[in-house]
Amino acid sequence: MENNLTMQELLDMQEQELSKINVGDEITGKVTQINQDNLVLKLDVDFDGVIPEGELNLDRGQSIADVYKIDDEVTGVITNISYKDATIKISRLKLEQKNDLKELIDAMEERTKINVHSFKALERGLYVRYKSHTMFMPISQIDTRFVKDTNEYVGLDMDAYVKEVNPRKNRIIVSHREVAQEILDAERKERRESRKAERDAERAKIKAEKEQRRAEREALFNELVPGEKRHGKVTNIMPYGAFIDLGGIEGLAHINNLSWTRVESVESVVSVGDEVDVFIQNVEPETHRIALSLKDPAQDPWKLIADEVSVGSVVDAKVLRIIDKGAFVEVKKGVEAYLPIGELSEKRVNKVEDIVNIGDTVKAAIIKFNPNNKRMMLSIRELTREPEEDLSKYMSIGDDTIGTIGEVLKEKTGSLDEE
Repeated sequence: MENNLTMQELLDMQEQELSKINVGDEITGKVTQINQDNLVLKLDVDFDGVIPEGELNLDRGQSIADVYKIDDEVTGVITNISYKDATIKISRLKLEQKNDLKELIDAMEERTKINVHSFKALERGLYVRYKSHTMFMPISQIDTRFVKDTNEYVGLDMDAYVKEVNPRKNRIIVSHREVAQEILDAERKERRESRKAERDAERAKIKAEKEQRRAEREALFNELVPGEKRHGKVTNIMPYGAFIDLGGIEGLAHINNLSWTRVESVESVVSVGDEVDVFIQNVEPETHRIALSLKDPAQDPWKLIADEVSVGSVVDAKVLRIIDKGAFVEVKKGVEAYLPIGELSEKRVNKVEDIVNIGDTVKAAIIKFNPNNKRMMLSIRELTREPEEDLSKYMSIGDDTIGTIGEVLKEKTGSLDEE
């Protein structure tokens, strides 16, 4: 049917088809020829579409044949309609620039990052490329640190924020410095959070260890039984006693419980760091106080001496201290007795030192003894006192009544007068 159309009718039809398209419109066609400097497309209109190499937006070093093949569909923007040559000039580059520009505007408005490639250095900044667009990155927007030489950044791919898009002035400004600052801030935040997490973990560990030690101390405390023997270590010394660690809990050994003998100072018996065996004296659940003793109950000198002496026994004693009313003497290591001034001699004693002095060893008789209360009293006078005469020989037992003691003494006195 088309063969019956006149030339004028064909031209009218062609003009009618061409009237539907305009410069700036998008158009799609199939590749029919791949030339060295252009690409030819078959369009839905009778004109051929031609895309020059410069309008294909090829990467550096690429040829047209590297990217396109026969029958590929290609879309571009119409840049010129030539009736004389029956061709339509098309630009793939302008279409991509149009789409890419929208991406850039959206990135600026939504503040999203784009990745750009730096390809040229200037004294005041860098030229960078994003897809089909070339943009400028001022030197102040390159990095967080001061930039001396922009050439150091050529060839780098960098994330950037779009700061300005002005198509009429063909100006697009981007910034990598803000991205770099965000990275620095994120790294600092991460380090802070990491340090905080480490500190929190350390605090949690210390707390758990404290709780464990507290539980262990509580368990150990509950195990203690007065009278039992434990091993410990001296941790601190005070004038009144020594603190001893029993394996997590501390008890106090008072100065009076450091030795069975008299102790002048705590340091004379133990030192910090000494390992000692101690005996549990008392445990107070309410205050968690533990009273300890280095004195072995089995070696209590008062119990030992109770098996050796009693009231009336004669002992050797060494004078330790003198007071106005008597002297304190040592009968045995750990056993001290009191020697009253009235028990020093049968005669009247005005001053203790008239009879004994510190360091003297004397013999004395035990006149009072209570080992449970650790009390003993001695007497020298008891040893020098004349024994009383036995009067029983003056008493007779028989049918007659026994005379009174008074009669016996009268009779004895009378006989002594006669003599």
